[in-house]
Amino acid sequence: MRRSPDALLARGVALPHRETGAMTRFAGALCKKDAPKSLRLGRDRIRGKWFLLAGVFLLSGLVYGAFVGGQTQRLFDALHGGIDKFAVAAGFGVKRVTVEGKTHATDADITTALQAGPSNLTLAFDTDAAKARLESVPWVKHAQVMRLLPSTIQVVIEERVPYGIWQNRGQTYVIDSDGVVLAPALREAYGHLPLVVGEGAGKRAAALLDTLAPFSELKEQVVASFRVGDRRWTLQLASGLEILLPDDNVAEALQALTRLEAEHGVLDRNIAAVDLRLGDRVTVRLRDEAPAMTAPVAGSPAPEAPTASTKRVAQKGST
Repeated sequence: MRRSPDALLARGVALPHRETGAMTRFAGALCKKDAPKSLRLGRDRIRGKWFLLAGVFLLSGLVYGAFVGGQTQRLFDALHGGIDKFAVAAGFGVKRVTVEGKTHATDADITTALQAGPSNLTLAFDTDAAKARLESVPWVKHAQVMRLLPSTIQVVIEERVPYGIWQNRGQTYVIDSDGVVLAPALREAYGHLPLVVGEGAGKRAAALLDTLAPFSELKEQVVASFRVGDRRWTLQLASGLEILLPDDNVAEALQALTRLEAEHGVLDRNIAAVDLRLGDRVTVRLRDEAPAMTAPVAGSPAPEAPTASTKRVAQKGST
């Protein structure tokens, strides 16, 4: 007589454990599935480590080979160039250049010296090198170069001031107060500037003009100053009269000439030249006459004792 399971349980009789076929098959499939999976993960982990070691070894070999072969700089330049090109393409290239203070320097001179263009990365632009190149332009005395991100280079320059015209060996130049040659020039284009002529005249023009400054009436009559032997000056006046100055003590010589002019009006007479090279006398040469006239200078040394600065010139004779 078969009893139902509920009746057996009510009487305390244990039921035998029986597994169904479906549960057995599911458990077996689960075991078969899990075992190979854990094994494959272990193999992949080991294989990944070998790939990583191989990659590191290969990269180390490439770096070592480049170092031994002297190619590291080329690799670095290639990498750096690639970064620069990417930054330029992103809008950080030089697109605009502003220049302040330019009057005489040409656009071509500034552009050539600056060396900035669309292919240059603004952030990497060497402002110190650009400043040095700009200050090598004759007209540029000082320069300041600044980067304005993302794409502007700003230039501020201080130009040299034209001071005089220097004529030497048939060539005429504009010079500044330091005697720096600024550019070739036509005399007619700079008629308001003083003219100095001869070897070394450009470098010493400022000193001469400073000495002439207190003698304004005489300075206004000077049309050219000739440097003689790079040691002294001869002034040529608008009337054609020449004034031969000494090697030094020029101011004292001009004061003597001023006294003679006030007393005798020598600059208005028929005189071709006034020689001030001797400290104790003033010698004049009349036009179209060979003999010279001499006039002692008040307060000067005796004729037999010329000053040390003029004795050498007196022995050599007139220049």
